[in-house]
Amino acid sequence: MLCGRRAFSLLEVLAAVAILGLVTAGGFRLFAMSLRTLSEVNQEQALISETQKIYLDFLTKEDMPDAGEKDGVKWKIEVGSVSVAEGVDLSFRKLFVEFQGREMVLYLSR
Repeated sequence: MLCGRRAFSLLEVLAAVAILGLVTAGGFRLFAMSLRTLSEVNQEQALISETQKIYLDFLTKEDMPDAGEKDGVKWKIEVGSVSVAEGVDLSFRKLFVEFQGREMVLYLSR
């Protein structure tokens, strides 16, 4: 090889293009994963918001039905209890809220 050359060889250019292609492909994959994660976070936040609204309705309204649907939000209440000690039962209500294909469960004390 010549000592005073000023150009890159074909092999060096091909290696640089291959590395650039791998970095670009990785960047596109990272971008797609970020968009998917952002969408999931937005859906989860919407579910939490709707669950909070239903929970506040149960706290403030006395005539709230045990099951229903309003504006795409479905909910239902199940009553249960668990024995915590001999002769002592802890009763609770489970509030199931479903919104946009996701479900959240809140355990409410009685």
